[in-house]
Amino acid sequence: MNKHRLIQLFLLVLAIFLSFKVVPMAGEWKASLGADIERLMDRRDQLNRLLDSREEWRRRLEKLTSSEATLSAKSLPGDRPEVASARLQSLLRGYADEAGVEISSLSLPEIEVVGAWHLLQQVVVTRGTEAAVLGFLERVESGEKLLRVVEFNMRETGANNLQSSATVVGFFPLPPKSKANADE
Repeated sequence: MNKHRLIQLFLLVLAIFLSFKVVPMAGEWKASLGADIERLMDRRDQLNRLLDSREEWRRRLEKLTSSEATLSAKSLPGDRPEVASARLQSLLRGYADEAGVEISSLSLPEIEVVGAWHLLQQVVVTRGTEAAVLGFLERVESGEKLLRVVEFNMRETGANNLQSSATVVGFFPLPPKSKANADE
């Protein structure tokens, strides 16, 4: 009888242990599995949406690549600021000659690095008639290189003669880093 009571006591303790420890742990594990399954289903849906939109992303990449090529083609030539600056000044002088304005001064260009590009900012002071000055500005903005007038001032200096000051910006790419510079 003693053995029989011991077995009953053991079964009672086992039942209490299972009901208070193992059953709640199994419930938590089941809930955790449910949450994991739901999270994996959300991830699967997200990946399916990405797969469905891959053609759109390819088109966007092609458009960006094309835009970058166009921008590179319209940027100022040269791999050094001095070369690009000289080209910018040459373009401005050519546009001034075409428009019939006189350049009274060209400042030294300010150069700033913006991302993978150099930004050149050049102040040019001109004299001429209103039509000639406007023609000069139109040539700057619509020329073969991507130049923009970001600031413009003008004042009358005499009969049908104007003095203007224009701040022109242009870009040229940073030179690619050489292997020696990349290792430093």
